[in-house]
Amino acid sequence: MSIFRSYQRELVCGHCHGLVAWVGLRPFRHPSVKHVTGPAVFPMREHMARAVTRTRLARAMETSRDPLFAGDPELPDAIDRGQRQLDYLGRSMGEPVYELLCGGCGRQYLRSMPHLSRMVRRAPTGRVPLR
Repeated sequence: MSIFRSYQRELVCGHCHGLVAWVGLRPFRHPSVKHVTGPAVFPMREHMARAVTRTRLARAMETSRDPLFAGDPELPDAIDRGQRQLDYLGRSMGEPVYELLCGGCGRQYLRSMPHLSRMVRRAPTGRVPLR
């Protein structure tokens, strides 16, 4: 059965295809997620992730109302990303989430371990794109 297999996979950015982290799944052990720069990535509780995401979204919306920064082409993407992350947290049903940051393009991904496990187990290769 696939749940009793060990997996070591690379998580790659869905935007720039740069390496973001490594994930290790082993039977009867806690999963491990290690950022490409070396440190382990620990999950955040859902309420903490929701508070961080709301703060980032509020800051982006406040910045978009400032006439000095209103023309920034990255603001609509930041607002859209914040909304998508809040929607994702609502669907994750209280699971702790990992915040994965791409060092190449700066994208950030929130993923729960059940979601990461499904992606890793279904990946046809050793590189799993984050989408």
